[in-house]
Amino acid sequence: MTEDQNRDKQFAELKRAIQEFQSRRLNGTYTDLKANPEYEKIGKFFFEKLYAPEDFSFRDASIKKLHKLLDGAIYKGMVSAVSMVIELHELSDALDDLMLEKMMENGVGPDMTMDQYQDVYRQLDNYDQRIYQVKLVSRVNRAFHRLSKVWIVGVSLKTVRTAAHLLGMGKIMDFIYEGYEGFRSINNIEYFLNTIEQRELAWHDEIWFDV
Repeated sequence: MTEDQNRDKQFAELKRAIQEFQSRRLNGTYTDLKANPEYEKIGKFFFEKLYAPEDFSFRDASIKKLHKLLDGAIYKGMVSAVSMVIELHELSDALDDLMLEKMMENGVGPDMTMDQYQDVYRQLDNYDQRIYQVKLVSRVNRAFHRLSKVWIVGVSLKTVRTAAHLLGMGKIMDFIYEGYEGFRSINNIEYFLNTIEQRELAWHDEIWFDV
């Protein structure tokens, strides 16, 4: 194995480890929301799909290709919402990669502790990017919740899912439809999203300022 191949393997292992670490942290922070029957569907989507340690295939799909599939075939507000989902995942992926580079630089391995994780987090000095990420999460989820109440969205999503699978983009549309069903199951999503945003902002402030 060449040096580059060895580094790529190490990077991939660390990436999986950091995604699992972050998923465990989120699930531990929101045990109360996950235990609330009212949030069963949206909680599963939010914590097990939106933030699961998984390589989402739609990260590799260009926005242009996705827009071509959706434009004119689906309620126009959904195209904008999907663009935000892609932005969120691309941003999260880029921030994860920055973390991984710094971890490798510091000699931090897959068995990282919370102290090591937070230390690397601080070293990147990208507080504004992290706050933007938290705010974008709220924007994405509010957009999907609002759209889930528009009846034509459900009809058009079902139609587009069939075409998406034929075009090799079935995974992203299945993901979107599961989110749609989760959001549709809740009348008022504000407590759910406000709780997440407040705790995430507090957690970030603790990392940067309570040292």
